[in-house]
This record gives sequence, C-alpha cells and structure tokens, in this order.
Amino acid sequence: MTVYHIKHLPTGTLPEDGVGAWSVTRDGAASRSTSGRRVATWAVDDAERWRKAAVPTVLAPNMGGWILAALVAAAYVLLFGLSSASAAWHSGPGEGTDWLRYPGLILLTALPLWYRYVPVAAIPAAVLVAVEPVLTLARPDDVDHPARAGWLVVLAACAIAFTGGCLRLRARRRQRALALTAAQERRFPLPEGTPESDGHRGYRQVYLGLALCLVAAAVLGDGLFDGPTASGAAYDAVGQQRVGLVLLVAGTTCYGRGRLAYRAARRLHGERQPALIVGVRAGADGRHWVCADARTRSAAPLIAYVPRKRDTSARTRLLGSGSAYAAGNGHHDIGPRHEPFEAVLYGTLAEGDEVVLEYACAEYDYRQEMGRIYATVTTAPLRPDRHHGMGPWEPADGPARQRERLREGQEAAERHQEAQRRAEARRKNRPRGSSTPGRGGNSGNRHGGGGCGSGCGSGCGSSCGSSCGGD
Repeated sequence: MTVYHIKHLPTGTLPEDGVGAWSVTRDGAASRSTSGRRVATWAVDDAERWRKAAVPTVLAPNMGGWILAALVAAAYVLLFGLSSASAAWHSGPGEGTDWLRYPGLILLTALPLWYRYVPVAAIPAAVLVAVEPVLTLARPDDVDHPARAGWLVVLAACAIAFTGGCLRLRARRRQRALALTAAQERRFPLPEGTPESDGHRGYRQVYLGLALCLVAAAVLGDGLFDGPTASGAAYDAVGQQRVGLVLLVAGTTCYGRGRLAYRAARRLHGERQPALIVGVRAGADGRHWVCADARTRSAAPLIAYVPRKRDTSARTRLLGSGSAYAAGNGHHDIGPRHEPFEAVLYGTLAEGDEVVLEYACAEYDYRQEMGRIYATVTTAPLRPDRHHGMGPWEPADGPARQRERLREGQEAAERHQEAQRRAEARRKNRPRGSSTPGRGGNSGNRHGGGGCGSGCGSGCGSSCGSSCGGD
C-alpha cells in the first residue's frame, strides 16, 4: 500500500458554520451560526502582510541568538581574559569568591538561549544585566580599557536582547491579529481524530529543566557553605560556580521552553479555533512550510513545522474514491517536495503557537487502478525558521501522474508475480526430502517419527507438502 498527498481537498469535506462551527460576537459571547459559510481562504495579499509584520531578519530568533552568542563570547574574552583585573564578577584579592555579582553572570550567559527559545524571559534579564555595566562605567577610574570595552559589549548585547525581544512579542501579536482577521469571526472545533498533544507536549523539557536546576542548587550550595582554603584565605568556589552556571542556563532554558510549548498546546485544545485554507510544501530536511494557498506559484513559504509520527493520525475519515479522481478536478496525487498541497489550518499563526492541519492522502494498492482518499490530521508547533531553500514550483499534470502511477503499479505487480513464479519453480525442482536442509525428512526417521514431527516444525503445509497429512 502506497500513500500519496492529494493536491486539493475534495469538495464537501471542509467544515461549515452550519455543522458544528461557532461565531464570536463583539462582546465575547459564542453563538452557533447556521449561515453555512465555509472556512475562509488565506489571500496572498493578506499572507504577504503577515510576513511583513515579522521582526527584521537580523533580530529573528536564530540570527539574533547567534549575534548575542558572539557578543557574550567577546565580553568573556575582554572581561576575563584581557582585563588586568581579570575579576569582573569577583571581589578583590584575598576576599574570596564573590556571590553578589554571580546572578548577573548567569543572566548574561543565558541571554542567547533565552532570546532564541524564551523571549519573554530575555527582556527582564537584559534590563537586570545592564545595571552592572552602567554603574561600573559611571566610575571611569575603576576599570582599564579592555574591561571598559567588555562592559560596552555587554551593554550592546542587552540592548539587542531587549529591543529584539520586545519587537518579537509585538510581531507575534500583530501576526495573530492578521491571521484572525483573515479567518474572520468564525470558530471551528478541531477535526475528528486530532492527536491530543497537550497530554505530552513540553512535559519532558519541564522535568529535565527542573532536574538540572536542582542539581545546580546542590552544587552551588556545596560551594556556598564550603570552608576556607588550607592557606587560611577565603574559600574559592569558582569551580562550583562554573558548573552551576552551565546547569542553570541549560535548566532554565529547558524549563521555559517546555512551559511555553505546554501552554500553546493547552490553548489549542482548550477552545474552538479559527481556520484557514492554506498550502503546505515539504522541504528536503523534513520541515513543512505553510504558504498562502496551494495554487499561487508566487506565494512564498511563510512559517515551518515538523510533522511527527506521534502527532499524526492517518485515515481519520473517508473523503472519497472512484469518481473523485476525474481528470482536472485537482484531486490527483502530487510530490509534496515539488509543489504544495491544500490543507485546513486550525489555530493562530505565529512562532511558538501550535496548530492542527487537516489534509487529504490517497492510498493505492498496486493491484488496483483506483484508490481511496482519507483525511490525515497533524498537530505541530510552529517554528521560528526563516530560510527554506526552496525554489519556484510547477503544477503537476494530474492525468500524467495517474498514468505514471498505474504504470509503476503494473510493474510492481509483474515483479511480484515473477518472484512468486520463481519461488514456485524452486520448490518444485527441489529434491524430495531436502526441503529443509539439515533438518529435512531424514530427521523424522532419526527420531522414529513420521514426516511431520519435530523435523518440519512450523514448515508444515508449505515445505512438507502431503507428508503432513498424518496417519
């Protein structure tokens, strides 16, 4: 059995207002509508406005995260490597390890990861980190030139994290508003067979983050309450601080990312959602990209998701068969890497949100000329990726693809029949009593049994032939 994506959803399979859909009034009340209007389509112009509402590429999650990582690394080199004091977050000589400035070091190190995965936390972190550089630079006689340059780099990183985080949150609100405007005021229940991702989304990351933070607390507690060194000087807990730094940055990032994923899944499954007819095109790396529709060749990929087997339900309902494959009706199979297929998207459209996509797949058996179209439902969080690496596409010739599929099916059937004939010929030409080498009919004689006994075992009926008939 081979499964193919279908170009367009069959007519009559899309949800309507009169069948389980709801409308939201201006005062926030929900009421059932009987107007029979269908799911709205996402116009190319609306999709282009949605794309322009995103943050600039330099402040995008991936690019901005790498820029912040480079700035943080440069600050480390200037403050801890080139500065004559070499103690930006430490007390003076003989005073031991400094704990007062340690939280600022944690927040600075976490800025690139928080900006990438938890932008809500990156905004206050940037403000808190910027306090120490401002106070230090206000005393010009207390720092040398490398340290001054390092503090300026820290301020630059804080400014980028704060500005980019605010713009990203603003862009999310604008993109959600634009998608809701395109979907109008209609709300739909999720389709039948939707995988319930809120039962597992984010849990593993939350628990892993909590475990890492607990280990970090134990390590830092050991360093905090450790005694003085053998020389009598104040204790040195820099080693525990370094280990705790790594654990806290990783733990808080995992926890925040898991919490956001869980909340997005709960919002999706907790209420009826807006719906839009969109196009979806698969990339070579496994990512699927949402487009405005499956017809406009100039519609650019907008936002990506990765379908997982756990979050995909196939054959949720039968959509059609037989006459549904008439030439020219758009219900032919396509290659999703070469052109987009049509889908209904439930949910809001912004990075970090979770959506449900329902599309059509056809199952063909190589022994049959016609197949059946089934609905497939996928639940997936939207990724903040920008680069898709896909070029323009050309529409496939439906009848030609059908003829090619039938030809491939016929060739597969012929190969299968030829393999069966060869197997039958080998069975007939095999000498009597040697059907199971090393264990054949002779083994029954050795044990004093008949032709079946322990010598044939599970091979009765196939290789033993009539010798298994019993006495």
